[in-house]
Amino acid sequence: MLPIRAEYSPAARLTVYVLRPAWLWRREIACALVLAALGGWAWIRYGLGAAVGAVVGVVAVCLAVPVLRRTLGLMLWRGRLRRGWDAACRFAGLATINDRIPRIVEIRAVPAGERMRVRIPKGGSVEDLADEAERIAVCLKVREVRVTRDADRAHLAEVEVIRRDPFLPDSAQAVSGVIGWPWADAQRLNLWDPVPIGIDELGQYVTITLPGRNLLLGGEPGAGKSSALSVLIACAALDPTVRIWGLDAKRLELALWRPVLDRVVANDIDEAIAALTDLQEVMDRRYTALEAAGRRNVTPADGPLYLVPVDELRFFTAHSDRKKRQAFNDLAIDIAARGRAAGIILAAATQKPSTDVVPSSLRDLLAYRWAMRCTTKDASDTILGAGWATAGVSAATIDTRTPGVGLLLAEGDTPRRVKSCYLTDDQIRAIAERGQILRDRYGHQGADEGGRHAA
Repeated sequence: MLPIRAEYSPAARLTVYVLRPAWLWRREIACALVLAALGGWAWIRYGLGAAVGAVVGVVAVCLAVPVLRRTLGLMLWRGRLRRGWDAACRFAGLATINDRIPRIVEIRAVPAGERMRVRIPKGGSVEDLADEAERIAVCLKVREVRVTRDADRAHLAEVEVIRRDPFLPDSAQAVSGVIGWPWADAQRLNLWDPVPIGIDELGQYVTITLPGRNLLLGGEPGAGKSSALSVLIACAALDPTVRIWGLDAKRLELALWRPVLDRVVANDIDEAIAALTDLQEVMDRRYTALEAAGRRNVTPADGPLYLVPVDELRFFTAHSDRKKRQAFNDLAIDIAARGRAAGIILAAATQKPSTDVVPSSLRDLLAYRWAMRCTTKDASDTILGAGWATAGVSAATIDTRTPGVGLLLAEGDTPRRVKSCYLTDDQIRAIAERGQILRDRYGHQGADEGGRHAA
């Protein structure tokens, strides 16, 4: 209980220390009054034994009937959370001059804890609530409290109360194990649409929009980079208008996708340079056509998107032959810089993409960042961008028991913990087979380049 202030009048003390706590306990008080009234009536009418039996019977029915049990449990859970929130906000000093605090207007349980919609009182702001998030987390005894302002209304905020890591196998509400890709059985897709790539801590699928963006995947070996890259390829495979040019330094990660790869390069720097040179020519022709049409970006009617998945980017960017390495890097930088408006999507996976491995001028052009588990904070910052580890956001904190979990910095200002979807080898083969049939049937609809080939 908050300390009694000397300046409080008797009426104010009654409100603060009696009426307000009673209101927060109103659900429990109402239940107790109903049971007391029932027991009192039975006692007066039939005696003490009947009263006890009636009360016990009602409680037993409420516990035995699933609908009643869930309803009462939900009601009591919400009441307990509201009381904890009330106390936390007051201890954090968020009460306004007229004794109003941010009020919960909606609560929803999620795998990591709770997600709430909160109304900010007059005299307060979402920024004030966000500034005190750490104090509130201490009062609630939880891992973290995250506050986000409603995009349309300044008096509303989304608050995430993170109590547990749902990606750990032993979590009470675990989202552990394999996360299936929701489009694994789809017959045909459109890469212009948002692509589901994983699940966040709230149990919701996370989507990203690929056209006009490039992606950098990084992390230690075995962290799940290749699995995440496969999800992107899967969506492109089921869109017969997409051209997929894969660079696979290990020769194995993209092997199952070969039926839908229009061009595949293994660990051969010369072939990689030739492929990027050809892609650069495609890009230049598209810009010539766009200029003639008086437009600045491609549309689905202008021809196919090009997805360029690169597994182990460092093999090419840090090749032992200096001249060839420089030639590849120059081409990759040009494609990443100018290819976005031409419908070319570069998705590169590698281990720590430090400057000595991946030129910063290339890395900085890859707008989407997905950092799987890293061994150090510096490695995490190399992927996400400098400063995130200092702000408390680091892929080095990801548990080794959670492969596929990473920090995704994409359509938002802050990295989100996301567990990537996973495709089994059999699923990849089935998707590649459907993709090959689609390409044979529709003949690369809208293609501006002829025939598929493997280099």
